[in-house]
Amino acid sequence: MRRLFTSIAAVVLVTACTAGGDGTTPPTGTPGITLAASASSGTVALGASSTTTLTLTRVDGYSGAVALTAQGAPTGVTVSFAPPLLTGTTLASTATISVASNATAGPASLTFRASGTGVTDKTVVYALTIPTPGITVSAGTATVTAAQGTTVTAPITITRTNGATAAVTLTAEGLPGNVTASFSPNPIATGSTTSTLTLVVGSGANVALSTITVRAAATGLTDQTATFPLSITSAAVPAYTLSPTPAAVSIVAGQSGQSILTIAKSGGFAGSVALALEGAPTGLTGTFAPNPATGTTATLTINTTLATVPGTYSLTVRGTTAGLTDRTTTVSVTVTAVAGITVTLAPPALSIAQGANAQTAITLARLGGLTGDLQMTASGIPAGLTVGFAPTTVTGSASTLTVTVGAGVPAGVYPIVVTATGAGAVVGSATLTVTVTTPSGFTLSATGVSIAQGALGTSTLTVTRIGGFANNVDLIASNVPANVTVAFAPASVAGTTSTLTFTVGAAAVAGSYTVMINGTGTGAANQATTVALTITSGGGGTVGFRFCDATQVPLWLAYRNGTSGAWTRVTPSGNNTFSFNLTGNIGAVAFVQNEAGGGTQGTVYLGTAAELTSIGTNECVTNTGVVTKMVNGTISGLSAMQTGYA
Repeated sequence: MRRLFTSIAAVVLVTACTAGGDGTTPPTGTPGITLAASASSGTVALGASSTTTLTLTRVDGYSGAVALTAQGAPTGVTVSFAPPLLTGTTLASTATISVASNATAGPASLTFRASGTGVTDKTVVYALTIPTPGITVSAGTATVTAAQGTTVTAPITITRTNGATAAVTLTAEGLPGNVTASFSPNPIATGSTTSTLTLVVGSGANVALSTITVRAAATGLTDQTATFPLSITSAAVPAYTLSPTPAAVSIVAGQSGQSILTIAKSGGFAGSVALALEGAPTGLTGTFAPNPATGTTATLTINTTLATVPGTYSLTVRGTTAGLTDRTTTVSVTVTAVAGITVTLAPPALSIAQGANAQTAITLARLGGLTGDLQMTASGIPAGLTVGFAPTTVTGSASTLTVTVGAGVPAGVYPIVVTATGAGAVVGSATLTVTVTTPSGFTLSATGVSIAQGALGTSTLTVTRIGGFANNVDLIASNVPANVTVAFAPASVAGTTSTLTFTVGAAAVAGSYTVMINGTGTGAANQATTVALTITSGGGGTVGFRFCDATQVPLWLAYRNGTSGAWTRVTPSGNNTFSFNLTGNIGAVAFVQNEAGGGTQGTVYLGTAAELTSIGTNECVTNTGVVTKMVNGTISGLSAMQTGYA
C-alpha cells in the first residue's frame, strides 16, 4: 500500500510540474480572499435605492464558499446582496442599498464583509449620504395685472426633492388693501405639485404695483417662498368687440353656411348684445342664434337661394346694447354657382352620307367649383349608327365625338344627346343633329366560281348604283393566281353587271383563292369586292372522242393515265365515239387514221380531261361530212416526218 501511494504521489507531482503550461500558478502561500467595491460612496434619497458591485478575489487556491454581510446600517437603511453567497467561479455580487422614507437624513458608514471558512474576513467601507428632503415653490410667470373690481389668477408649482412627500400648505403674504387671496387646492396633497392662486381685487384697491409672496410649508421641512409682482390698474370702461370665425364664407347658391361670432366683453360689461346682418343682396339672409347674445358667442347662419347672384359680398354684423356704442365687424360671403357642366359642340350639326363618318369637337366647362373627371355618353342613337368619344373619360375640357353611319341607315335627321357626367351625378348635355344622306356612288359584289385545271369558268359581278350615280364603272382584277387570267365583259360597266371569265391553265395550282376586283368611276369613291375562286384538279372524268366523218374513224385509239405508263386500247360505240375514263390530272390519247390517197397517220394528244374532251368533240364541229368552204394556204417549216393541218 505504501509503495502504491508513493507512486500516485509521483504522478501528482509530475502533473503539478507540467500544469504550468495552462497559465495557472501553483499555490505558494496561505489561502485567502480579498474584497473590492465598484463605488466607495453614494447618495440615496428617502424612499430610493442605489447599488454597488462587490468583487471577490480568491488567493492561493482558496475555493470555499464566501458569505457577504453588511454592518453599520442606520435605522431605515437595508442592504441586500445578489447573490449573498459566492461559490465556485462566482466572484461578483450586487449590493442594493435601500433607504426607507422614515430614515434619518445625514451621513452613514456601511461595512461590507466577506467571510469564508479558514480565511480571514475581508471588509469594504461604503460612505452613504442620505440628503435632507425639501421643497421649492414658483409663483406666476410674469407680472400679474388686474383692474380694480376684477379677479385674476396665477399658477403655483412646488417641486419636492430628496424624497419629500408631505402635503404642502400655501399662504399669500404682502397683499395690498382690498385684495384677497385663495388657493385651489390647499394644501397640495402628496403626489400633486400644482395649485391656482386667485386674487380678488376690490373696486377700492389702490392703483399700485405690489409684491406678493407665496409661502409653502410642510411638516418637518423648511418653508420656501416665491414672489411675483401684482399691478393694480384703474377700473376698465365697460365694452365689447365682435369678431367672426371664419371671416370669409363660401356658399353654393341655394345652400347655407355658418360663421361663429365671438363677443369679447371687457371693463366689467356683462350685458346682452342684439345682433343684425346688414348689406345682404337679394336672395341672401342671415340669422343669429342666440339673439340677443347673452354669452360670448353666437352662430351666424347665412342662407342663399338659387336666385342669389354669384359674387363676393362684404356684409356688416352690427351689435347693439343699452348704454354702449354699437360695435360692428364684417363677414365676406362668396356665393358660387351651382355645380354643373356646360357642353358645347362645334359644329352642333353634321351631315353624313350612308357608309361615311364625321366628327364634332366637344368643349366642356365646369361650373360651381366642380372638379374631377367627366364621363362622356350619348343617347338617342338609331340602329346602324355608332358614336365614339376620344377620350371617353375627360380630365381636361375637351373631347372629340366621331359619328359613323352604316350603309343601311335610312336617310333622315337624327338628334343625338351628348351628355357629360361629373362627381355627385352632376350632368350637362347638348344635342347633336345628324342628317344622314344617301351618297352618290356604287358598290360591287361578285359570285364565287369553281373551275377545274385547264378549264374556263365565269362569275357575275353586280354594280349597285347609289344616290343617282350613272357614270361608267371601270373594272380591274388583282391578286390573280399564277396561270390564271381574268377577262371582263364589259370591262367598263354602264349598266349593272359584268361577266368575269376565268381561264385556268393546266399548270395552275389547285386550291382556294381570293381575287380582288376594283372598280373606279368618275365622281364616286373607289370600291372593291372579292371573288372566291376555287381551282380543282383537272384530272379525272370521262373523255369522249367522236368522229362524225366516217372516213376519219381511227383504225384504233388508245389512252393512258398520266404522262407515262401503259396504253389501253378503246373500241368505239355505235356513233363512232371512243369513251374512256381518266383518273389522274393529266392524260394522253393516241389514234391512227387512214389518209386520203393511201397510207395512215398517227396522232397523240396530251392534256387534262377537259382539254381532251374539247378536242374530242371538235372533229364533229369541223368535219360534218359536208364540205361548204375551201381553205387555201401553205405551211412551212415542217421537217421530215411532220405533218401540218389547217
